[in-house]
Amino acid sequence: MQSRSALALVASIAALAGCASTAPLSFVEGVPWTKTDSTLFPVRVVSIDGHIEFSAPGKAIMISPGLRSLVLEAAPDEGAGRHIQKTYALPVQPCTHYYLGAKRTSALVSDWTLVVDAKEPVAGCDPKEELRKAGNID
Repeated sequence: MQSRSALALVASIAALAGCASTAPLSFVEGVPWTKTDSTLFPVRVVSIDGHIEFSAPGKAIMISPGLRSLVLEAAPDEGAGRHIQKTYALPVQPCTHYYLGAKRTSALVSDWTLVVDAKEPVAGCDPKEELRKAGNID
């Protein structure tokens, strides 16, 4: 019985240590914040810095700060009909949640440009502490 308790304690400590080392806490999400702009569409994050993302559409993806290379795909509209992937460089700040969108000149046009529709601070996140945990500052 004591060995199970000890094992559970070790597992709990390891889990907490893993949480504490997750840094820096920033997010990108491919669903625009603005819901009233008919020329703004969701995007799917295909990859970040060459690493393929398999997260579900509309889910926030944790990302490290710095200049990140994102491959994004705009959701097609009824008139556009084609998926177009594009690569963008996004300067990511620590403790920031980015809401991305694809801006089109019209719903009938497939081509698009990336828009950072909104960004907001991550609640309870200290940018200096997150950068320190990541080893970026002392």
